Amino acid sequence: MEANKRFFLLVSHQPLLATWLIFFAFSMLSALCLQLVVLPLLLSKFHAGNGLLLGGDWVGFHNIAVQFRQSILSEGWSAWTLSPEGHSPAGIASAIYALTIPEPYVLIPINAALHATAGTILIQIIRLIGVGDRTAFCASLLFVLPPSSMAWYAQIGKDGFYFAGAYLSLYGWIILARLSTWRFGWRTVFCGLIPLFVGLLLMGVVRIYSFQLMQGIGIFFSIALTILFITRGAKGALSWRRCTLAIITLLLIPVFLKFAPIETRGTTEIPQQNIAPEFTWHGTDFARDKWRSTDLVPLFIDNSFLKIAVLRHGYFVTPGYDGSSSMVDRNIDLLCVKDFFSYFPRALQLGLFAPFPSEWMGSDQVSLSRIMFNIAACEMLVVYVSLIFLPYTIWLFRTKVEMWLTFSFGGIILLIYSYATPNIGSLYRLRYGFLMLLVALGLVGASIAWRKISKLNKNLTSMFN
Repeated sequence: MEANKRFFLLVSHQPLLATWLIFFAFSMLSALCLQLVVLPLLLSKFHAGNGLLLGGDWVGFHNIAVQFRQSILSEGWSAWTLSPEGHSPAGIASAIYALTIPEPYVLIPINAALHATAGTILIQIIRLIGVGDRTAFCASLLFVLPPSSMAWYAQIGKDGFYFAGAYLSLYGWIILARLSTWRFGWRTVFCGLIPLFVGLLLMGVVRIYSFQLMQGIGIFFSIALTILFITRGAKGALSWRRCTLAIITLLLIPVFLKFAPIETRGTTEIPQQNIAPEFTWHGTDFARDKWRSTDLVPLFIDNSFLKIAVLRHGYFVTPGYDGSSSMVDRNIDLLCVKDFFSYFPRALQLGLFAPFPSEWMGSDQVSLSRIMFNIAACEMLVVYVSLIFLPYTIWLFRTKVEMWLTFSFGGIILLIYSYATPNIGSLYRLRYGFLMLLVALGLVGASIAWRKISKLNKNLTSMFN
């Protein structure tokens, strides 16, 4: 009784902390159940050992971590590196293994904490749009609860760090975009800058290219918010001095990211002189032989499109992907900027709706990929229903900068992955956190619509009784 009383006091006085603890406990118990019970006892056919699923990157990460643990124990911490063989999850795991034991279940508390943090930050993002705590909590559940999310909090992977970092970064941008932030001075400004940069660090630790991705998002956001703050200054909503300070701060963020580490794998640039560009994605010559530069497009923009096209082409020539049954549009390479616009409807369709209902019913053969595909199909049913209400949410909150930042952040990154990832299995995982932002917005609209319909029915019933 005393424990229950303390918990309810925590919920009433610290609801976000209580929510984080609930999400953390759920993630911990689910991950432990999968690793220690479900895989070894119920699904042993798909068990790779050590509580890991067959066929995933996590098996390789674990093996690398065990190897480097031995190096740490024999040579000392000077042998440790963050990204052994280019894989930071293995580096993080090796450090924890060296301090504990070489079993994946010792990583579960960190993965569960990241998952709980992402879910709690999503609640905060939705609350800032202007909805109540209950609606925000329900909207976050579709990020926290789906079984497919266990791929990162119950295994060893990058996505737990990546999605927690992405949500923290978005939350920071939203705080910096709010009028109230700049009215109350630097203390509230740092409340936006700190989660933004912590989020960038979490993203960059596991995927270096995210620094460049977020620089592009930062350029877009800073320009849009500059226009917004100029408008606010003209209307007298904020002094010109504070508007100028806000604009300078916002514009410095993408400038700061210019000095971040750069992903060298698969990167290329169009040469300014008549020389072959350097290109390192599996030794192909895509950039030199296939890409057609667009004269009217600035070089740095053309290069950005080229990098996405290069990554897409890499799937077509990489062993293991080239013959995969989940590959789509195998015959479509993006060869110039114009091709991106032509492919836009298809990229949007894949980003929002794949895998499609026509693909849900596969063969009767029981396999790990079929089980995971069936799980994804069930999750997509909820996604479809939620997205129906997304336009309604956009209309309801069309004057809220918080909604537009959330919508554009999720939508733009989802589209980038749709262009760059012609493999439905990989796309499903990479887009997850960004699609769930749109799904959360849709659930907000569904919740409001449900309350309005219920109120209307109640009024009609009272009229005729």
